[in-house]
Amino acid sequence: MRVFLIDVDNTVYPQEAGVFDLVDKRINEYMIKFLGMDPQEVPRKRIEYWHTYGTTMAGLMKHYHIDPHHFLEFTHDVNLNGLVKPNPKLREKLKEIDAVKIAFTNAPLKHAQKVLELVGIIDLFVDIFDIISSDFIGKPHKYPYQKIVELTKAKKYLMADDVEKNIKTANQLGMFTIHISKDGGIGHLNIDKLENVPIEIVNSL
Repeated sequence: MRVFLIDVDNTVYPQEAGVFDLVDKRINEYMIKFLGMDPQEVPRKRIEYWHTYGTTMAGLMKHYHIDPHHFLEFTHDVNLNGLVKPNPKLREKLKEIDAVKIAFTNAPLKHAQKVLELVGIIDLFVDIFDIISSDFIGKPHKYPYQKIVELTKAKKYLMADDVEKNIKTANQLGMFTIHISKDGGIGHLNIDKLENVPIEIVNSL
């Protein structure tokens, strides 16, 4: 069995859609509203936590003991309609790829489901492995990758993601990586859009 791990945000739709901009604002709002942080301090804290722990949420859990369920619900309460659109080309390309497809995301389940529904590809995935499935330990930490491998026990793993750090971890674990980036990348394949993945290469692995 081959498993294709596919990131959700900024991977199955273009970054230009602006979804993370909305989530980004909600994260800032959460830190100000519920933790009483100085708005001027929030950007520095977020950069610090992202570099140290991989996600802002992980840093807030460690230093502020936040409820991760509440954090995820608040920060991903955004309207995706009109931003994330159906992508028939991507749907057809994914159908051609000979692998079990699992969405692998640092977002919560409901958000990932909504995105995949709007893109029109949710039925092509056998599962969604979200941040809750990984015990709130997100990419690029090795733990969620290792948990997926333990659960699926596939012979071959492919992974598509737009974040360089996430690709680096997958590379270290011996996965075949597809880096979604317009500025080059560090994957075995580097492409600007997931729907441009070369079928002949992927299916020959």
